[in-house]
Amino acid sequence: MINVLVLEDSPALQSFLKTLLGASGYNVSISAKGLDGFSLMSEQSFDLVLLDLGLLDMDGQAWLLEVRQWSEIPILVLSARDGEVEKVTALDNGANDYITKPFSANELLARMRVLLRVNTQPRLALQCGNIIIDPHKHTVTLNSSDIKLTNKEYKILLMLFQNKDKVLTHNAILSQVWGDQYINRPEYIRVHVAQLRQKLEVNPASPIHILTEPAVGYRLVG
Repeated sequence: MINVLVLEDSPALQSFLKTLLGASGYNVSISAKGLDGFSLMSEQSFDLVLLDLGLLDMDGQAWLLEVRQWSEIPILVLSARDGEVEKVTALDNGANDYITKPFSANELLARMRVLLRVNTQPRLALQCGNIIIDPHKHTVTLNSSDIKLTNKEYKILLMLFQNKDKVLTHNAILSQVWGDQYINRPEYIRVHVAQLRQKLEVNPASPIHILTEPAVGYRLVG
């Protein structure tokens, strides 16, 4: 079963997409809020996102920038904004395709099939000891068991994996995960790193993978 996340604030279009995609064999989850979308993605694995740019709680362009910091999931924008600048911005922000409302059911399904077909190409998960993180599926496993992480925990862990054996400074993590306004506030990181160690280290008090570089930052080894 292919899992599709739909982020759309129009009840009428929500109903249409749920009926169309369900009849086409897709498993559909729907929300009108971007933050709910992040929560859903932290709880289960999706194969594709259909994203409206006019969400109830945030702009879709901001949602794109946020999700692309920790996921490579295919994203198809569905929007009434038909200006060239808006389309180019969405693609630059990480969208894989852009379709303007109104659209036909056949065109939408065809665009989805293209993205899903491209997305079937094998992608390598990242491993450190018995910890495996899959940026495509947005999953983390320890000894083959799924580990549930918050969005910030996941983003910190992904940064560490992508820079394995390198020291990441506090400010580099803060800027990427929280934003530049949180630079020089390392206490924000300490709590989340402690939680990661509780979930991933055999002995959180004496970690062997997520190491502290005193007064500097953190490093992933193993």
